[in-house]
Amino acid sequence: MEELGIKKTMGLSDGREVVYRTSFKENSPPQGTPLIVLNNGLVCGNAWWYYTIKLFDSIGVPYLMHEYRGHFDGNYVKDKKKVNLQQFSHDLEEILDGIDADKVIMVGHSMGVNVTLHYLISHPQRVLAMALISGTPIAPGDYLFNFKYAKRLLPLLFIDNPLKDLICNQLWKTSHFNPVALKLVHVLGTDPERVPAKIIKWYMKDLASIDFRVFVQLVREMEDFNVLQELQSINIPSLVIGGTKDPLCPLPLQKMLHENLKGSEFLVIPGSRHVPQIDNPELVNGRILSLLKRVS
Repeated sequence: MEELGIKKTMGLSDGREVVYRTSFKENSPPQGTPLIVLNNGLVCGNAWWYYTIKLFDSIGVPYLMHEYRGHFDGNYVKDKKKVNLQQFSHDLEEILDGIDADKVIMVGHSMGVNVTLHYLISHPQRVLAMALISGTPIAPGDYLFNFKYAKRLLPLLFIDNPLKDLICNQLWKTSHFNPVALKLVHVLGTDPERVPAKIIKWYMKDLASIDFRVFVQLVREMEDFNVLQELQSINIPSLVIGGTKDPLCPLPLQKMLHENLKGSEFLVIPGSRHVPQIDNPELVNGRILSLLKRVS
């Protein structure tokens, strides 16, 4: 698949260099239209935004995608203590300051919803509106796969054992060659009747380039996540999106977001799984553009 956006780098205050991608060649976004910030999910590359970016490029909507530290830069060991939601939010603030972005619309998918909410709670003055796709305001373990005992299995993932990490990392890094793994992601993450296999392979290739320990560390952090109380003070246009067949962040979690965000819209997509923007791009992207028009 082709590269999405224009790749750029920026040195941050702690000396680390991070990668981000934009629709514009200049340092700063064009004036007059809010910048859309696309926040990736847990250990995700840009594959899930493929149709969104193609649409934005075709109609001139400015966007930015931030590649979280410790993911594709090979710096997990150096950045281990800074691979967390708070740091991702802080890095994003430095990037937006660095490009002189005034007002933005945040669009988060999966863990990107957590990043979006963390950023909004810390920097409410910059965000005009947000779209939250397949996300959660609380720890998702109790809802995972709609199986009440799923959370009890998570401690097995968190066992601190070098041999376990070595074996899991090797399986992880070769998963994009494994037809069973590819099929599982295709069926659990997306609607296989609507999503081409090439997008799944693209996602899995990106996944394989990330250290397995990044996944473990962020899952552990998400199990400590709870912003239900903070949601009560948020009062910006918000769109919550969920699919009825999402096994990873089931629909009750999006309903919880909607019910705790004042005046939010709730788009439920029948048959869609964990990545509605890939399953039903016309519907999802159309609603994001409506949100953009509403605040422009």
